[in-house]
Amino acid sequence: ITFKPETKDGRLNYALLGLILGSVALLTIVMNILVLYAVKKERTLHTVGNLYIVSLSVADLMVGATVMPLNIVYLLEKEWRLGQPLCQFWLVMDYVASTASIFSLFILCIDRYRSVRYPLRYLKYRTRARASAMISTAWLISMTWMIPILGWRTFANVELAPERELKCDTDFRFVTWFKVLTAVLNFYVPSLMMLWFYAQIYLAVRKHFKQRENISETGFKMLPWQKHKCKERPAPDLLEKYSLEQFLYTRTLDEDLLQQTQENNKEMTYHQSPQAGSASELGEPEEGGNDEGILKQGEMDNGVPCLQANGKNIKQSWQRFCSSSKQYLQSLHMRKERKAAKQLGFIMAGFMLCWIPYFVTFMVMAFCKTCVHHDLHMFTIWLGYINSTLNPFIYPLCNENFKRTFKSVLHLPF
Repeated sequence: ITFKPETKDGRLNYALLGLILGSVALLTIVMNILVLYAVKKERTLHTVGNLYIVSLSVADLMVGATVMPLNIVYLLEKEWRLGQPLCQFWLVMDYVASTASIFSLFILCIDRYRSVRYPLRYLKYRTRARASAMISTAWLISMTWMIPILGWRTFANVELAPERELKCDTDFRFVTWFKVLTAVLNFYVPSLMMLWFYAQIYLAVRKHFKQRENISETGFKMLPWQKHKCKERPAPDLLEKYSLEQFLYTRTLDEDLLQQTQENNKEMTYHQSPQAGSASELGEPEEGGNDEGILKQGEMDNGVPCLQANGKNIKQSWQRFCSSSKQYLQSLHMRKERKAAKQLGFIMAGFMLCWIPYFVTFMVMAFCKTCVHHDLHMFTIWLGYINSTLNPFIYPLCNENFKRTFKSVLHLPF
């Protein structure tokens, strides 16, 4: 990146470099704004998991809108001529946005891990309030960078003030222990934990799909009562409409009600309606009437298969149904999480490839001030910045809802 600006070729190279880097910054801004717009516009993207994507996108937008442009000016001028206040603003935005990006990815990884490893248990804890609290914590931790950047001189001696050399750098740039500590806490520990989390996600998804080999095409194991009592197997599209929340609701069928039905020695029929969006209801048995309708969902359809069992084994039959329902609904959940894990894998791969070179040189420079060439150091910095450009391209790559919204906004052919 070292050119001689006084020559014609040098000026041309500077202009070309500025154009390329400026285009990268502009692309970063546009794409991350598009991500935020897509999440706001498309209702199918209004999920708890996408709150972490929004946090990551906001951090990337900060990098593109403030950090990259000021770095371009500094890179081309080779000296900082914009004053100390703007220098401190740039450093704060750089460190805070980069750290927030790392921690946003970290909590996204934790969310995916819990969703895959403990799908039903984690479901009741996976709320917008909890996700917002985790995101706020990540940003508050990232903002603690303002303390050493703005106040280092108040509690420590500065070996050489950067502004004396017309440079924009932190006052702790030569403090080895602090640079090593921050690199370990901000990058190396979160990165190793993310790799472990993702390995567990991969193993869980792989194990689940191996177990699926013994399950029928509809997602149900054929149980004895299904073979003898039902006219035909349930259509897959009926059960696709069932959500995990609906399953958990029907799972809470009162044991006393089952016992009462068992004592009455009556038959219970379970109907499943193809109507979408209506949760199962638990109805009370009518006095002296038929217990059909203990489980009901919307209007009954004549073609819907049913489960019948006598009063003596109704509890056992219901438990079998719950077990198979749970298994099928977990498989639906796991298919969704498999796509989310794929998206997370691409995001993590881009993150590691872009940021590892910078943090390696960061550690080397902490022990040896002259061991890394300035141009190499600047290249690793921009490689880290480019991660903020790549992320918005990864989201639609692994998510059809993002892809559809992007095509709609950009008026691209479907």
